[in-house]
Amino acid sequence: MYLQLSENEKESIRNSMKFGQKINAQGFILVLVLLFLSFSCRGPQKETVVVDFSNPRDEEPVEEAGEGTHILRVAIATVISPRESFVYYKDLFDYMAEQLKLEIEFKQRMTYEEVNGLLAENQVDVAFVCSGAYVVGSEHMELLVVPLHNGLPYYQGYLLTRQNSEIKQFSDFQEKSFTYSDPLCFTGKLFVDGKLADMGTTADDFFGSVVYSSSHDISIQMVSRGLVDGASVNGLIYDYLSVFSPQHLDNIKVIEKSNYFGIPPIVHSKSLAEPLKTDIRNFLMEMHLSDRGRQILNHLQIDQFILTGDTLYDGIRKARNRLMQ
Repeated sequence: MYLQLSENEKESIRNSMKFGQKINAQGFILVLVLLFLSFSCRGPQKETVVVDFSNPRDEEPVEEAGEGTHILRVAIATVISPRESFVYYKDLFDYMAEQLKLEIEFKQRMTYEEVNGLLAENQVDVAFVCSGAYVVGSEHMELLVVPLHNGLPYYQGYLLTRQNSEIKQFSDFQEKSFTYSDPLCFTGKLFVDGKLADMGTTADDFFGSVVYSSSHDISIQMVSRGLVDGASVNGLIYDYLSVFSPQHLDNIKVIEKSNYFGIPPIVHSKSLAEPLKTDIRNFLMEMHLSDRGRQILNHLQIDQFILTGDTLYDGIRKARNRLMQ
C-alpha cells in the first residue's frame, strides 16, 4: 500500500527529518499518525508501506546529449548519502565542469529504480547508484569508476536499533517494526531479505510492519526517534555521520554488520561518447592527486576512485539470485 500524501504533508515530513534540526511537534505527530494509520489498517495481511519523502518529480523533457556535446547529465538518488552531502557531490561536479569545460545538468531522484530508468532511456550520462541497483540494471549501464573507502572497494550493511532497546540480535526483530530504504538497495533491503531466507521466512511473515523510508539517513532518524524498532542501512552513510554528525548516532546501536560486498559505483550510460567517458574517468581517477580534489574526496569519505572489473559485484548477484529461486 502506498500512502498518497499532499505536498504540504510531504514538506512537513521532509522538514521534520532534516539533520541538524530538532523535529517540530507538528512534524513528529504527523509521522506518528501516518505510521499508526499505515500499520493499523493492514487487516489480516501484513503490508509494506512506502513513505515518499521526494520532491515533486520534474516532468520536463530531458535534452538528448549527442556526441561532442558540452552538457553532462548526472543522476543522483537521494538514498545514496545523507542529504547534506549533496553539496559535496555538487563540488565534485563543479570541479569536473571547470577542468573538462562541461556544463553539468543534475537529475535528482528519490529511488534507484527511477535512476536506472533514466540510464535505460539514455536520459542521463553518469549516475551514482547503489550496488544492488547496478546489478539489477547492469544491461543498461557500465562501470565508470568505483571509490575506495578505507583503502577497500567494499562496504557493509549495518543493522541498527535504539541504544535503550532490548533488541540484541536480528531474531529479536520478530513482530517489530522495521525500515527498508529502497527496493533495489543491497544494504537497505537485500541483506535483510537474505537473513530472513536463511531463517526460512520473509519480511511479510517476520516483521510486524515494514516502512520504506527512501533514504538511509531518514531510516536512522526514524530508529533514533522511536518511530520504528530497527533498520538496515548503508555502512558508508553510518560512517559518514560518525565523522561529520556524530550527535545523530547518540541514540543508535549497531547490532550486526553484513559481510563485505562491492561498493556502490559511479556508472555511465551506454550512449556516452567514448572520448568524454575517457576524460571523465581520468579526471575522477586523478582527483586525489590535487589539493582541491583531495578536499572534496575527504568530505565524501572517499580515498580515491579506481577502475575495476564487474566481478566485484558477483557476491551481490549470488545473493540476489538465491532470493529469486
